[in-house]
Amino acid sequence: MAYDTPLKSDPTPMPLKPAILILTHKRKRAVFISYTTNARGRAAVLASMVRHRKKTKRNHLRDLPEGDIKDFELMAVNIGLEKSKGDAMVERYQRKFTKSGFKLFGGPRSAVPLIAVNGKRMTLVEAMATHKVKENYQTVYRRIQRGWSVKQALGLEDRK
Repeated sequence: MAYDTPLKSDPTPMPLKPAILILTHKRKRAVFISYTTNARGRAAVLASMVRHRKKTKRNHLRDLPEGDIKDFELMAVNIGLEKSKGDAMVERYQRKFTKSGFKLFGGPRSAVPLIAVNGKRMTLVEAMATHKVKENYQTVYRRIQRGWSVKQALGLEDRK
């Protein structure tokens, strides 16, 4: 394990602010783009995923291209961007990179995930507050990711 080889990043060090992170593998022409509320923390997670991809069975970045840490570069753009504009900026950067011939990897991660409960669209946080859900946000979010219905994840109907 090459911990002495850091992930190339711009800026160095990464800010402790919200930003759009762009992880590229230039040789394979692959890119991962996401919004984060803490660029430095997310950069550390991404570097760990690249380093330990073979040792863990669960990889949070689908289709992560093969390569060593030195094959990847991380860039933070739009530093200080608010959540409400995060999704639109991610989509804009994704279009830009795909037009340049890059392949996207990893799954979509929304800055403000919207769900529908009883026909009303709202954020997951609003739904949890409206229905007085006592579960942890991350628990409900992961349940929805695993395929539970929104009502089941929020505990509004019994799981069958």
